[in-house]
Amino acid sequence: MNISNTLTKLLLPYVPAYFRKRIIRGRLPDLQTNLDDITFCEACSIEEYMSCFRLLHDVYVKAGFIQPTTPPLRIIRHHSNPEARVFMGCLTDNQAGKTPIYTASLFPDDKQEGLPMDIGFKRQVDELRSQGRRLVEVGCLASHPLYRKGNKHIPMLGNRLLVSYAINTICADDLLITIHPKYLKIYEDILLFEKIGQISSFSYVNNNPAVALRVDLNTVAQRFKEIYGNMPKKKNLYHFFFESGSTPIELPFEENEDEEKVKRYYGADMIERVIAYSATPQILPLTSG
Repeated sequence: MNISNTLTKLLLPYVPAYFRKRIIRGRLPDLQTNLDDITFCEACSIEEYMSCFRLLHDVYVKAGFIQPTTPPLRIIRHHSNPEARVFMGCLTDNQAGKTPIYTASLFPDDKQEGLPMDIGFKRQVDELRSQGRRLVEVGCLASHPLYRKGNKHIPMLGNRLLVSYAINTICADDLLITIHPKYLKIYEDILLFEKIGQISSFSYVNNNPAVALRVDLNTVAQRFKEIYGNMPKKKNLYHFFFESGSTPIELPFEENEDEEKVKRYYGADMIERVIAYSATPQILPLTSG
């Protein structure tokens, strides 16, 4: 056990916010802008969607965020938004296909369905809507337990992909997220989100407590530059997010009428196909061994 690290964790809650943030940011691990053994891609086939939703289900069940379901897939109604996207991080040497070890979904605001966080934070979200801001929520985040502890590279590369997509592809003004309070300092102190609401019971995650956060995508690059711009490049989050290029991501070819395997499914059509397909094959649970 590292006594210095243990003491730091114990004392940090009692350190004034300004100094606490400087300590945490200074202790960031060296950032990797690419991982040779991991490929990030956008889910497009039924099998890829199912793999992501199965990983999400099993991780959320283990964390106590949801109850087990049959089939073991975590799908929410906002996945029916045709602009919603599911991303995945996969091992490049996986001969069995693209089995994800990381997944995240992006949900642009929709006039009919709204956003997932409307369930508990509609007043806060409506306030942003009233300003004419284009909102997108990141949710359904999960990583395989074998690739989670002690490894921040995969989720950080996933964060970079999501921020890049939100800014450059859909031109969003705000990136929103709901998290468990135990992760609040990571998002506030390191990723520069700001809290817009907190509740003690959120039905969306099995009545666990939740915090709603936002980051203004129009000013976030400047904020990162002000805070991280003078840090060494390997610990410089401004360089990581905005100068080193977006996370490499493999995108499938567009639809081809003669090849079903390259068709890209989104929205309600995707959900219908996943549900229909999941009723047929055997879906194995996630294991930690």
